[in-house]
Amino acid sequence: MAMGLLGEMLVERGDISVEQLHTGLAACRRGRWRLGSCLVHYGFIDEKLMLEALADQHGVPFVSESMLLKSLESLDAGVLPRSMLRELRVIPFRMMKDRIQVAMSNPGDASVIDHIANFTQLDVEPFVASDRTIEMAMDRAQSYAPPEVADEDLLTDIVPDEGATGRWEDLWAPRLDPDLLFRIRSRPKAAGIVLVASYPSLAASDEGKAGGARTDSRELARLLGNALTVGEIGEILMHYGAQRLDRVCLFAVHNGKISGWMSRGLPLDSGDFRSFSVFADVPSIFCELEGRDCYLGVMPGGPINDEILRLLGQPAPTEVVVAPVVMAGRPKVFLLGDIPTREIPEVSRGELVSAARGAGEALGAVLRGRV
Repeated sequence: MAMGLLGEMLVERGDISVEQLHTGLAACRRGRWRLGSCLVHYGFIDEKLMLEALADQHGVPFVSESMLLKSLESLDAGVLPRSMLRELRVIPFRMMKDRIQVAMSNPGDASVIDHIANFTQLDVEPFVASDRTIEMAMDRAQSYAPPEVADEDLLTDIVPDEGATGRWEDLWAPRLDPDLLFRIRSRPKAAGIVLVASYPSLAASDEGKAGGARTDSRELARLLGNALTVGEIGEILMHYGAQRLDRVCLFAVHNGKISGWMSRGLPLDSGDFRSFSVFADVPSIFCELEGRDCYLGVMPGGPINDEILRLLGQPAPTEVVVAPVVMAGRPKVFLLGDIPTREIPEVSRGELVSAARGAGEALGAVLRGRV
């Protein structure tokens, strides 16, 4: 969410004044701090109140300084390289079977969550924490250090392939030790993943655009039923949509505004996308959904729709699909996506509409406090 939305929330709740908000925003523009950190630094708001507001904004739990530092003491070993901790500004603080809990100052950053999930091969559950707390925890967190292996140990052998067909690409086949390779590139658990490259079949297929097995409706229902946070529901819906579309975005509806939340696919820029915000009553593609469960067709004209096209990038979509995630009869999230240069299959439209409907039910359950 944009800084302005957080500021509006705090003013509406009576936590800060309009003048204090302007002072905080001015400090943000001068320095590198986030709005929340600036407001806490000036003493305009207590850090606990700020964390509660950020947790409400992102739909995720918050972790306090004492809780985070205490959890770090019981963590057996670091799970991310120190360089990654500094780059992403995150702190993993608890592991539970196939899940890892991570403290972040911006838990809505889907690209950071994807990065951690790909490295650890664990489901990531984001928690919001203050910048100051994360900075303090970085100094205490243990860091994962992969074993050092000499370069000459990587390629154990290069020999002619006895089963070669005579084509030049079959003449030589490098023999690599997969376990050794994965120990260098990621955590040991990742060694269970098989990466395959073949020639000449290098063209990507439509099946499983997001990688891995294609999630069906039954698996989607299971994942949504187990979701504990709004952010987790968004990630599940995003992953499901990315398996059927090349570019997919989630827009959140909050305080009468529609704002960029999550995005995936090239050339989408997550930072640029999250800066998008428009009042819900301004004419846009989302208004086409009045009383409908889906919009499928060419992008209509208009300033807001042109801005969405700019965010999607080139090539421009042949057509777009938009499905609302409805809770208590009102849209809370919009899923929008496309497959550049061609139309979206009708079966994908139906799958996305069903997924959005299921996400709305899961969203209602989570916000009602279901554990």
